[in-house]
Amino acid sequence: MSDAVETVKTFLDALMRRDMDSVSGLLGPGFRMTVSGGHVFTSPAEFAAFSKGRHKGARKNTTQYDAMHGEDCTVVYARGSMAGTWNDDSLFEGVRYIDRFEVAHGKIVDMRVWSDMSEFRPSED
Repeated sequence: MSDAVETVKTFLDALMRRDMDSVSGLLGPGFRMTVSGGHVFTSPAEFAAFSKGRHKGARKNTTQYDAMHGEDCTVVYARGSMAGTWNDDSLFEGVRYIDRFEVAHGKIVDMRVWSDMSEFRPSED
């Protein structure tokens, strides 16, 4: 398994534990995170604050990692499903996701997240 995949695994594990110090240590200069809907964040803490308005928590179950090595970085795809709790205390599971990471010099410099969260989210009547 490539070092870039290990970096991504370590990042996702720390993110699930909400260990923001470990997460931050894995990020390179100019880090950007873009999620479904076009929202862009420059830190995982910004993303966590954004997510609080959507759900109480989510856990990722990654089933596959793929790495492609380029000249300037390694692109790692992580895919699987998520489960968690909405803000109304109802549960969700089976939400598909795919994350795309760019890892350069052992640090994550770009992350793009696609998921079916909006398909599962309860209406806000």
